Amino acid sequence: MKAILLRAGFTGASIVLMSTAYASGYKVNEQSASGVGTAYAGRAAVADDASVVFYNPAAMSKLKRSELSFGATYIDVEGSFEGTRTNPAGVPDAAEGNAYDDGGDFVPNATIPFVYYVHPVDDKVAFGFGIFAPFGTHTDYSSNALVGGFADETELTTIDFQPTFSYRVSDTLAIGGGIDIMYAHGLLSKQLDLVPYVPGHPQLGNTDYQGYENKFEVEGNDLGYGWNLGLIWDVTAHTTLGFTYRSEVDLELEGDSKFIQSSGVVAYTDPDGESGPYPAGIYPVDGATGQVDSQASRVPLTTPRSATLSLAHQATDNLQLQAGATWTDWSVFKYFDIVATKPGLIDDLSGLGENYIGHIVEKWHDTLSWAVGASYRIDERWLLRGGYAYDEAPVSDDHRTARVPDTDRQWLTAGARYDLNNDISFDLGVAYLLIDDSELNEYDYDLNDQVSGVENAQGTYALDALGISLQMNYRM
Repeated sequence: MKAILLRAGFTGASIVLMSTAYASGYKVNEQSASGVGTAYAGRAAVADDASVVFYNPAAMSKLKRSELSFGATYIDVEGSFEGTRTNPAGVPDAAEGNAYDDGGDFVPNATIPFVYYVHPVDDKVAFGFGIFAPFGTHTDYSSNALVGGFADETELTTIDFQPTFSYRVSDTLAIGGGIDIMYAHGLLSKQLDLVPYVPGHPQLGNTDYQGYENKFEVEGNDLGYGWNLGLIWDVTAHTTLGFTYRSEVDLELEGDSKFIQSSGVVAYTDPDGESGPYPAGIYPVDGATGQVDSQASRVPLTTPRSATLSLAHQATDNLQLQAGATWTDWSVFKYFDIVATKPGLIDDLSGLGENYIGHIVEKWHDTLSWAVGASYRIDERWLLRGGYAYDEAPVSDDHRTARVPDTDRQWLTAGARYDLNNDISFDLGVAYLLIDDSELNEYDYDLNDQVSGVENAQGTYALDALGISLQMNYRM
């Protein structure tokens, strides 16, 4: 009995991966306000401002003056879950009274900043630098959530520092590239039901065992490196093609795994009939200290590579049509593991073996997103934008998790630019996302990808998202 409880307690823990509902997977799309307005359609083929540092470094060749662009996107996401839970002893949540809830609005609102600078050296060479967030997420369920045994709080923060260059090969063709220096920090926590409530059991029938008793948390950070390349080609005087490739970035989020002990759980009636605290060195706590020491661990994570193809066509003097598609190599993310790097108690408790503290099966697949948009200049000061995008999720129905209840979504966007004068302009972008409901049926898995234990969470997710982005551009 005790071995089953220990194994169910930790198997499947992961640190960072749950969609924020604003972009598929754990990608962040909010790198500019000017891009939001057209749903990011054609971004690798246009040079509206210094945000080309991210979208296509080759497009820096089209900027004639040094330029600084900066701003932020505010994201308002509402998420809800309706479902059921089965505890590690196979008891449904209905038998545990009011021990659990639906988790609340589990996606916190967020503000994502960005800043870019481009400096043309001459008519052929330009340099640029950008600071932005390419990946990230933050979700936080209530402490008694039905899905708490699989996900409590999940946070990923990345900051990318990108120096870039561009070179104009001819009047119609330019190339560019950059280096990605990416800092990443991740946090995961999950609730533990180590002494599951069993109605009618002489010891486990105690109502004190309803709900969760303890908590697991892992936190780590790393610095990784990648690269990107771009090409922009003026096919005709009115039509431009752009292409951008971004490499993967390999990360090892190193930090500590922690067992957070709840009060009153040090001493309890053992399922075998013995009472009192366990002796030192025996789970759930060290009887001498009442605590479990933290354990050094690592969390491997590879961010996906991607390729974007964009088209921009100047249909009239005032109207530009834009389109584009992005392939993302999400299939690189098949498993997510937490591995102990030093001896300790926590990895012994997981029951996984081979120094594994957590193992979650993802088996994501590659995705293709596409977008269409248009920009229309009303007069010398005002430019209006609109767009539509379809964003495919990398998550399969068989392996959707409470950390990543991702699903396909559609973008409806609008935006505007106001040119204050020849040096200063402002961009506004608004996006509303139509997100499909998604189904969850999650279990723990062993290292052979077989279901381990009977703990389960299943139900339906519903998500809505609205984003507002502001940006200022200063030409020098």
